[in-house]
Amino acid sequence: MNQNPNWQQARQSAQSVAPNNLLARLRADTRGAHEALDQAFAPFQADPAAHLRSFLAAQMAGLTALSSSARLPHNTASLSLLSEMLDRLAQDCQQMAIPVPVVRPRSGLHPLAVAYLVIGSRLGTEVLRRTLVASGTERIPLYFAPQDYKAAWQGLCAELSAQSAAGPLADDVCDGVIAGFELFHSAARLTRETTGKLT
Repeated sequence: MNQNPNWQQARQSAQSVAPNNLLARLRADTRGAHEALDQAFAPFQADPAAHLRSFLAAQMAGLTALSSSARLPHNTASLSLLSEMLDRLAQDCQQMAIPVPVVRPRSGLHPLAVAYLVIGSRLGTEVLRRTLVASGTERIPLYFAPQDYKAAWQGLCAELSAQSAAGPLADDVCDGVIAGFELFHSAARLTRETTGKLT
């Protein structure tokens, strides 16, 4: 897996802090990748109306690839959320006639990594929904409608906190989350090449 050198540097720096459980390690190890992805979608946050269609296309492409990348068995809570998210995005993209690029999926991402990305994304979506409302957007897409994710997030955090920060499982989950972020980077790039937005 090719990783951005800046992510590698941030990851090595974070590891020197020696997190005491997998949740703490995930937050430390993936911070650089997460911040880089936030930057990729910063144009949408700055001007939601101008980038809404491209944002939805990139989310649909990224989540579709993530769904196809998950190792079985799926995390039950994240699978339910992901299925609903993809259904909403499909409706939005169809109603708004939005073309969606195809992102090549990875193989065998750990179910906990996929759950961390899927459930965690809903926290950010709530912030983005408020941004859309404040921008005066008349029709808020279905994707931004609230979902009942809080119990699932609390359960996932408890499960991750109970796991060691070191060892093959921790390495597998951390690598999977970073690979998942890379899927969304690819989605943003392909959308940008198609639409000229998200720039």
